[in-house]
Amino acid sequence: MSDTSDPFRDDARRAEFARHASSLAGRTHLGATIEPITDKAKELAEAQKQSGAEKIGGVAAAVRHAADGLEQDLPRAAGYIHQAADTMERASAALKERSLDEVIGGLGQFARNQPAAFFGAAVLAGFALSRFLKSSAHQ
Repeated sequence: MSDTSDPFRDDARRAEFARHASSLAGRTHLGATIEPITDKAKELAEAQKQSGAEKIGGVAAAVRHAADGLEQDLPRAAGYIHQAADTMERASAALKERSLDEVIGGLGQFARNQPAAFFGAAVLAGFALSRFLKSSAHQ
């Protein structure tokens, strides 16, 4: 019983190897198919990120201009509005400088650390988006 060449055992190994090879080939083919799609999605998301950063910068400039107009009548309120504009400008710059993965990671960290603030910001963003879409539909 020292015969180590058991045919059943070799067939089972061959069949298992064939399954693994087939599975690997399927994953490789699927990966080759999905890769251009994910690359395009990342490219579009990056363009949207840059566009969003520019829009935030534009809103910051408008807020700063509004604060300048209030400077004489309401100096304290103008100071707060200037601070808000500064925060928006910093957010815009950070968004431009960071990669999409860093932005998503930062949002995830913020959501874990400040869930109530994240939820409030998400509701506010959803409201702003719905208003934007409604106004765009009427034009």
